[in-house]
Amino acid sequence: MIAKRFLIYFAGLLFGVYPLQAQSPYVPTGDRGTAAQYFLGSEDQVLMPVNVWGFVQKPGQYMVPFDTDLISLLSFAGGPREEAKITGIKVVRANQAQTAAPDQTVIQVDVKKFLESGDSNLIPVLRPGDTIVVSGTTFHFVSKFFDFAWRIAAIVQLYALVDYYTRQD
Repeated sequence: MIAKRFLIYFAGLLFGVYPLQAQSPYVPTGDRGTAAQYFLGSEDQVLMPVNVWGFVQKPGQYMVPFDTDLISLLSFAGGPREEAKITGIKVVRANQAQTAAPDQTVIQVDVKKFLESGDSNLIPVLRPGDTIVVSGTTFHFVSKFFDFAWRIAAIVQLYALVDYYTRQD
């Protein structure tokens, strides 16, 4: 147990990875090169922070094992919601270059194609600080629009009825 912790700590010194306890909050610094990107979990497993946004059951920031892939992360987040567009999930990855303004890479993943084919090469392994964005389907947004339009029409109709009956008196 102690030897394992020492090896993880030594690897951190060599590769710029500084393990912390999983319960400690992830606090990024302005300089990405010196921020702790990996953490040590309660069972001596190396964890990393990743973000999940959008149409999943439980969006938020997750501390996941360092070899977690996109499908596992979506499972940690309770899976995609019914109105999620799983053909165009985005993985936003900040490049770790030591520049003043690090550039970003956006990876488009078709999870539906993976589910149909079973080809694991379609699913990327996540890196520390990745942000997963699951957007909604077009049908979801169209139905939201019609729901909003229906509510406006109901208010206008109610106003017209009140106006009609007040003029009758």
